[in-house]
Amino acid sequence: MIWAIIAVSCAFALVGLTAYTGLWRSWTRSWSADRIFPTAFLGFGGICLGTFAALLSTHAFVITAVMMVAAFVLILVAVGLFVFGVPAWLTPRWYRHRSGA
Repeated sequence: MIWAIIAVSCAFALVGLTAYTGLWRSWTRSWSADRIFPTAFLGFGGICLGTFAALLSTHAFVITAVMMVAAFVLILVAVGLFVFGVPAWLTPRWYRHRSGA
């Protein structure tokens, strides 16, 4: 179960990173930045959540606590970006030039 969470989270992170770096730009024709860019935060938050779950039964308390806090913050940021929208300063330069923002 933990590996499934990490695998899906890696997919979300990959989608978000390829869009953010500009390797995948065709999404701009049909989707908005509010749908694509937060997936990177959601993916990294899920990776931290899976890492937290994997380390829960170990004695690595500090790393486990850091992963828990990082997962909470990243997932909270992703949800906020999905709900309230992505501010222009958080979008990459290529997207701002393309959309005229």
